[in-house]
Amino acid sequence: MDKSWVLHIENFAKIKSAEIEISPFMCFVGDNHSGKSYLMSLIWGILTLGKDLFPKNVSESRSYKACESWLIGHSNQEVIITEDVSKLYVNWFNELLSNHKKMLLKKLFNFDIDADKIEILNYKSKNHMMIKWENQSSKYAVTKTYINFSTQENYTKEDISKMNAYICWNLLMSGLASPLYTSIVRGKRTGEPIYLPASRTGFMLTYSQLLEKSIETNFSSSEDTDHYSMLTLPYVDFLRLMIKFEPSDKVTHKDIIDFIEGEMTKVSSSFVSEVSPILLTLKSNINFNTLMIEEPETHLHPKLQQKIAQVIIRLMNSGVSVWITTHSEIIIQHMNNMIKLKRNKKSKELCKEYSYTREDLVDANDVRMYQFSKIEKEITMIEKLSHNENGFIVPTFNQVLQSIVEEVYAFQGE
Repeated sequence: MDKSWVLHIENFAKIKSAEIEISPFMCFVGDNHSGKSYLMSLIWGILTLGKDLFPKNVSESRSYKACESWLIGHSNQEVIITEDVSKLYVNWFNELLSNHKKMLLKKLFNFDIDADKIEILNYKSKNHMMIKWENQSSKYAVTKTYINFSTQENYTKEDISKMNAYICWNLLMSGLASPLYTSIVRGKRTGEPIYLPASRTGFMLTYSQLLEKSIETNFSSSEDTDHYSMLTLPYVDFLRLMIKFEPSDKVTHKDIIDFIEGEMTKVSSSFVSEVSPILLTLKSNINFNTLMIEEPETHLHPKLQQKIAQVIIRLMNSGVSVWITTHSEIIIQHMNNMIKLKRNKKSKELCKEYSYTREDLVDANDVRMYQFSKIEKEITMIEKLSHNENGFIVPTFNQVLQSIVEEVYAFQGE
């Protein structure tokens, strides 16, 4: 991941406040009904619906005018987007989030819900992007290192507005979400994040019986909130993916597909239903940059929980950002084991002995882990968890395990 930023929220659902830093692998752990899925859905919504926040007409706001002035002053010049310039665009996007958060949340969750604050902080990029201009170019283009526009003698305010939206979106979302000016086409994806809900097994078994109205949710930029699905938008998107699935002869993650089919699918039917959405996604022509999975351990024997953790790590190492919610101590422990194995001086020998490869290893700096704790009946606090030489310390698991161990010693016979 060549960029990072922190999503800051205040008084959203049960969550009093949170600062969540995006990373190649992110994990939410903690109490049931503490808001993990709500927050993951919100992040999905910003990556998916954030494109709709940009105004159709030229903005007159102060934050936008700062972006407009900078771009006009550097038109037709090859220029680096410095940290200070990036702040101008982040400020503009935060203003758009603030002005339209009620509409975004209603469209995302299908009921009235509010947040006192939703904003992006601490934007950083490993490599400053550059803006280039080409005489022959008729389309906008973006790579990891530059944004390309076509050279013109004169630019209208509408042209500058459209280019500014393109710069803003790519600074924040390139490599995570879909391009700004690409529509969703039936059966085709252009980078939109994929959300696999915790109830995916039930959906896989009953989706054909769901109302068509729930499946045909409008993903357009319309602010009309009179017609919504009975499901939240991430769930609707999941159903649309499964129903409109189209297999592809050219798959990007063949090694991971072979691993799942060879190591994991020759078990119970409940597990096959659980893993099918992941397999269908990997086998399809769906292009995605970010995968969000609620409770990947559902219906899995402990051995298979370790295998699904292995799949998650391999996806992350292939360039896909993988963000999960989990109650599985086994998944966390496997993650910690792979962090220790990567650091071990005898890593190559141990990988060979235990049948691991470089794709199974994890750098702790690529992981962010957050614990959700209910401090009152309707209030959740979120804590960023630290790591040491043994990996991440997860109090919500360790306290329960310690309690069980104490009972073992207390209850055993003389």
